Amino acid sequence: MNRISKRAIAALIVASLILPGCLSDEVSEISEIEDCQDDSSCEITDSIGEDEVIEDEEISISGNNFCDNTNPDHCLLPFPSSAFLSSDSTSLTGFRVNIPGEAIPDSASAVSKEFHMINSRDGHSPSSQIFTTFSSLPSISNLASQDNIAPSIANGHGSVLLNMDSGEIVEHWVEISSRTQEGEATLVHIRSLRGLEHNTQYAVAFRGLIDSDGAEVEPFDAFMALREDISTDSDQIENARLGYETMFSALSEVGFERSSLQSAWWFHTASSQSLTENLISMRNDAIQRLGDDGIGCNVTSVDENYGNDNSTLRRISGTITTPHYLESTYPPTPMTRDEVGKPKFNFLSEVVFTLTIPMSAAENSQPAPLVVLGHGFLGDGEGMVSGFRGWANHSGVATIGTDFKGWSSDGDFDAVTFGLMNVNYLQHQSERLQQSVINHLAMIKTIKGVCSELSEFFHNGTNLVDTSDVDYMGVSLGGIRGPSMLSLIPEIDRGVLWVAGSSFGFIAERSTQYTQFEELFASPLAYESTMDRSILLALMQSMWDATEPETYLPFRDGGLEGELHPFEILYLVSINDAQVTTLSADRASRTSGIPVLANSTYHPHNLDVAQAPISGSAIVYFDGNFPEVPPGNIQGPMAYHSLAHNQVLGFAPAIDLATGYLLSGMVTDTCSGQCYFNGTW
Repeated sequence: MNRISKRAIAALIVASLILPGCLSDEVSEISEIEDCQDDSSCEITDSIGEDEVIEDEEISISGNNFCDNTNPDHCLLPFPSSAFLSSDSTSLTGFRVNIPGEAIPDSASAVSKEFHMINSRDGHSPSSQIFTTFSSLPSISNLASQDNIAPSIANGHGSVLLNMDSGEIVEHWVEISSRTQEGEATLVHIRSLRGLEHNTQYAVAFRGLIDSDGAEVEPFDAFMALREDISTDSDQIENARLGYETMFSALSEVGFERSSLQSAWWFHTASSQSLTENLISMRNDAIQRLGDDGIGCNVTSVDENYGNDNSTLRRISGTITTPHYLESTYPPTPMTRDEVGKPKFNFLSEVVFTLTIPMSAAENSQPAPLVVLGHGFLGDGEGMVSGFRGWANHSGVATIGTDFKGWSSDGDFDAVTFGLMNVNYLQHQSERLQQSVINHLAMIKTIKGVCSELSEFFHNGTNLVDTSDVDYMGVSLGGIRGPSMLSLIPEIDRGVLWVAGSSFGFIAERSTQYTQFEELFASPLAYESTMDRSILLALMQSMWDATEPETYLPFRDGGLEGELHPFEILYLVSINDAQVTTLSADRASRTSGIPVLANSTYHPHNLDVAQAPISGSAIVYFDGNFPEVPPGNIQGPMAYHSLAHNQVLGFAPAIDLATGYLLSGMVTDTCSGQCYFNGTW
């Protein structure tokens, strides 16, 4: 019942008591008021005496004005929320994220400050996790699941993810968090199937939920006050009313009536410009400084017949001169910024590179096409290039690589470890990831330019490194980093992405790679609360967005205003991957709008199926019959760590598919049927 209807009934009751012309000696029924319709003495007006003012009902709400008080279980719940958006007429969305340091969980080692990277955004991350808690844990057995998604848009479903701008109900599934802690409420997730639209307003709502005892889940008081239009003593709740009224109206349009809602909230995603402006600014500045051909390189060592296995004619190590935008080359270090907060060039640095020339190129006196290799989590360019020398020789390609600073072996493990005790330092890690894109840009431009004729590239008078058309291949982290590289660096426009996916925050809790950090993250020195850790990981996504695949995959086909470039990709996925969940590959494929190849062992929901051969982009799922990974947001046992993730790299049809795509741009059927293989475990 809303405030207006309560006032009306109250006025009727008072009128019946103070207007004697309408009363009998007996207590009047409200229906008897009808008898007075033609009697002016019964007219109900606003002229009730000044001393007889009817006061509104008011609810007392606990919490602070820097929290979202609609949920008492945590300051930052529900997530992401409009409570942390401020109006900003200068931004494309009309908003600016505003999460004060007081709202962010403190570690046992440090008090949290606001994240400047997040608060500079004009909306929440399109790759954000979406979750809340309830007064009692709901049963979700009748809601859409990761294995049965279609019900999420059916009439009568108990949850909705609504694009308020278009009125479209967005497919999703509901998941109870597998990460719980005694004494804390359990998170309930809405899982989107792909990255959300940029610069878009969304609503989330639940209805008809019952708990394990069969009782109806009760709304929290503050949400009830917004739903029923009851006054509160909370400035934060009162200031939220206008936005919630708009949301209630939008939800009603799709059948989610206001009175039925047990929980609902809205948020707005960031614009493409806000997500990419820092990195584009750095990229454009670096291109000017590098010119068409780069600045220079220096060869530091040459290993003939590297590995002594006759696969590699020569391994060349050296450095590339690169524009640097951080305060230091070693982590943790922040980005250098000007007076308005834009990245600012600081100095030229020397970034290492490793390049191999395959023996097959020397034997055939045939220049080898150059492929940039992207290494895995906490690896390095040298190890990646050296480790793939057999594939390079078999494929007849030269390879080059450098480090993905931020997630490399070059000091990043220690820096991230330190950041887990004080998450503010993880902003520096994200800024270092952006610098690594510039490092790759400089490496590619320079090797294609002033260093394309290095004497070390020649054998018997022939330059064996063909830099005229450079492509990309990344594995694991290298695959995750691929879309940002391909979109931002115009010299590369085709890539093979092995065992990769999108939404780093979604991947993390499901990955065995997280295991090596979780013990410290949950330690008495850091964040002992399970809920705090989950919320912090979700917050980190806004920091990672600058290099997140889902930021760039929507522009794979047409680019964006000349700043982001079109590219083609081939995802090669391994079912039951314990490091990069298959679900994240599904997200990447849907966000990019690419088809799944018909001979895949799995066809994700709502993805077009294509018969090989095709040109352009695609995703292919291989299945080595590995043990199933847990279905929820928790990592599997370490015994599964490298099984599906690594063994697909040795499956000949997968290798041939990758090689053929890099050399021709064609996606072919190399499996001769569905892509099953016999894994070992």
